[in-house]
Amino acid sequence: MVELSYDVPVQEGELVKEGPKRAAKPVQDLDALLFKERMIDHYAGRESGLFIILPEGQRLFEVLKGLVEERIGRALGYIPITLPKISPVDTFRKANILGKWDGYLERVQPFSATNGVKEDYLMEPLQCTPLYQYLEGRVLDASDGPLKLYDASGPTYRNEDTEEISPLIKQREFHRSEFMYLGTKEQVISSREETLAKLEDLCDSLSMQYRIVVGSGCYQISDDDILFPKTAEEISIKDLEVHIPAGFDKRGERMHHLEVAGAAALGDIQAKRFNICASDGGHLWSGCVGVGLERLMYAFLAHHGFDKAAWPEIVKDKYERAYEGMEAARWL
Repeated sequence: MVELSYDVPVQEGELVKEGPKRAAKPVQDLDALLFKERMIDHYAGRESGLFIILPEGQRLFEVLKGLVEERIGRALGYIPITLPKISPVDTFRKANILGKWDGYLERVQPFSATNGVKEDYLMEPLQCTPLYQYLEGRVLDASDGPLKLYDASGPTYRNEDTEEISPLIKQREFHRSEFMYLGTKEQVISSREETLAKLEDLCDSLSMQYRIVVGSGCYQISDDDILFPKTAEEISIKDLEVHIPAGFDKRGERMHHLEVAGAAALGDIQAKRFNICASDGGHLWSGCVGVGLERLMYAFLAHHGFDKAAWPEIVKDKYERAYEGMEAARWL
């Protein structure tokens, strides 16, 4: 076992880095204002855990999503793809998700008899798992650099407890931008760090205060799979949390930092589980940075409120031009 430096945080929630302090006017009762300002609404009843984003909210959602793609994906050369959002149960067994995530998994079953697939499928809870399934058994050449892919093509699904449902924060269906990378250890760590750095830059451009903390992995990882980090760059999971000036409720507690992104360097565990090999015979590492788009929208409104004239120029300009010439559906 590698001796761990005392300077490297390893416990979940430990501070890794803190962004610049930002002056912000706390937005009180943000959850209620989301509905009052017609940004979102309930769908199929309050207990469904589902929400609809209304036209005004969708404009902001698309602007923020576009900025993530522009400032991170295009800037760093990620190639866009569309991954399936349902997979065979065996995919999640190979990924070692079953057992840890069972309570959160949503099952897809045929509603009536057809000539189609009859076995159960599971709806995607993480977004990157289908990539490993697609690459199963392949040999990849990382000599020219890491494989870097980007998917923001559809929802992610989790069977959240109904008492914990919170609009834009914890939903049964939500959206995110997923940046995925495979390569050597050095390539994967570098990809994770540069992607996280671009996300920090975006937070700065959006005038949002953030911090980086040690996170917890979605996949089951044992100490034998990834060595204890010797530097901050080698920490396996980092979360970017945005400060919420007025706070928000989580399990009856008032919280002031909202996780908006998780950034992982997973070692070679997923490549091993799906038999994805390097052409030179070395170990392939992999990882991902997932940005929760609804959470990013919540964090932005928590900092800047609903007065569009006071929004940062980077958002205001794009928001004003979004859907230009289209009349809002006022009946919604």
